[in-house]
Amino acid sequence: MHGAKQEVTMSEPVRRLIDSFDALPDADKPVAVAELLRRLPDEGDIPAAGLDALADDLFAALDAEEDDRAAGR
Repeated sequence: MHGAKQEVTMSEPVRRLIDSFDALPDADKPVAVAELLRRLPDEGDIPAAGLDALADDLFAALDAEEDDRAAGR
């Protein structure tokens, strides 16, 4: 289970990108994220709130994986 998702206002092209990302196999998602981050303009910092939400989701996913391993799943 992932952390609570924050509601984010986004344009339709961004919504389509996110929907496409969600449809990717899990193994492809890290590659997609890395490529998107490489395309971020040098002057385009990621807002702290966005990083906080990403960190929350990452730690929740890692906790879930650890729980699954501990339960033998």
